[in-house]
Amino acid sequence: MRTFKDGKGRTWEVALNVWQMKRIRDALGIDLVNVISTGDDGSVKVDLVDRIANDPVLLVDILWVLCERSAKSAGVTDEDFGSSLAGDSIEEATRAFLDELVDFFPGARRIFLKKAVGLARRWSEETAETLKAALESPELEERLKTELRRPTGSPESAEQTPASSP
Repeated sequence: MRTFKDGKGRTWEVALNVWQMKRIRDALGIDLVNVISTGDDGSVKVDLVDRIANDPVLLVDILWVLCERSAKSAGVTDEDFGSSLAGDSIEEATRAFLDELVDFFPGARRIFLKKAVGLARRWSEETAETLKAALESPELEERLKTELRRPTGSPESAEQTPASSP
């Protein structure tokens, strides 16, 4: 079982078992049991994992199913639950859910899914580092200053507007 905190500081437990997998399938039509699939060419795919990790609305829907009973007993509505998840709390909730999903599976499926989730996290961290370096670059600041100083009616800016394209 994993936990995460929402934006209001409330701690939520994420536990995946067969019963919870069934509840998710019945409520949302998402079959997490078959999260690892095989493509037509025989390749192994984890498209659903990628979709969940990159779609916060889908993730929160899944988390609501998992946390609904404890939320309702605490007087938390689905709207309140969803509105308390953004930014860092979404990242923490995603990590908790994916780790719990990995641990649900036995043997080779667990090993494969753990590797796939690990690679996705590494790629995400590398992308964030690259973006951070680009944003801290003096060249970016100079380009922005140049663009901001350029008159809006200049030929250069007119060339870049959608209305002036052929």
